Amino acid sequence: MTSAYLVLGLAVVLVSVGSILVRLAQAPALAVAFYRVALAAVCLAPFAARDARRSWPALSTRHRLVLLASGGALALHFATWIASLDLTSIASSVLLVNTAPLFTVVLSRLFLGETTPPLVMAAIGLALMGAGIIAAGDWAASPGSLGGNSLAVAGAATLAVYHVIGRGLRAALPLSAYVLGVWSTAAATLLALCVGFGAPLLGYDSRVFLILLALAVIPTLGGHGLVNKSLRALPAPTVGLFLLGEPVGAGILAYVVFQEVPPVTTALGGALVLAALTLVLARGA
Repeated sequence: MTSAYLVLGLAVVLVSVGSILVRLAQAPALAVAFYRVALAAVCLAPFAARDARRSWPALSTRHRLVLLASGGALALHFATWIASLDLTSIASSVLLVNTAPLFTVVLSRLFLGETTPPLVMAAIGLALMGAGIIAAGDWAASPGSLGGNSLAVAGAATLAVYHVIGRGLRAALPLSAYVLGVWSTAAATLLALCVGFGAPLLGYDSRVFLILLALAVIPTLGGHGLVNKSLRALPAPTVGLFLLGEPVGAGILAYVVFQEVPPVTTALGGALVLAALTLVLARGA
């Protein structure tokens, strides 16, 4: 059991690096999102190909449509969240995108008919208060940050959509085949968005491509891969609570790498957001 917690702790560290690498890439958000997902899918393909060949043809039409929708939602998550890092602080962006579990609760109630206990409703209100404090503080420091915070919230909402609509699909496919299918679909969606919005995919120097490869390998394959491994040994709420360390880790790394110090309001609002998420996740323990 101790080794499972060590694996989960390493996963949090690796995931926390993601926002730093995005900022270091200094490339258009859509291009960064595309390469992050596409390179991760290419790296995973040799290990998932066998399960994919056996399981994908057996999918029903409904499950294939769900796979497309899941990949599309994941693509929008990466596109909006990565774009937010150009407009607001890393600490604010990572805090707000981590409100996805709260959106999952709301979507599950609206579309799946799941009940929402009063404690969870109170937690959602607490999180909204925290997000408002973060937004107000960032607005005072930089009016343009409101757009970045909005994009981070959109990233949380689309991640929640991805989680909710993919529930049945995860049970219908082996893990590796599921992840490969969703990542490949997300990469195709992001490629179409790059073409549609004119985001260049070529012409970057080797430094940028090395950072994009690191983004695919470290937080995506490494971090999220270890999270999936942890979910097989530990309860999901425990994993979720550990992942609340990502905003803390990302904030520390942002200070070390970019000397980025967010406003005091980010710490205050962030404390409320993390408290709300802790209430929701601990309730499922």
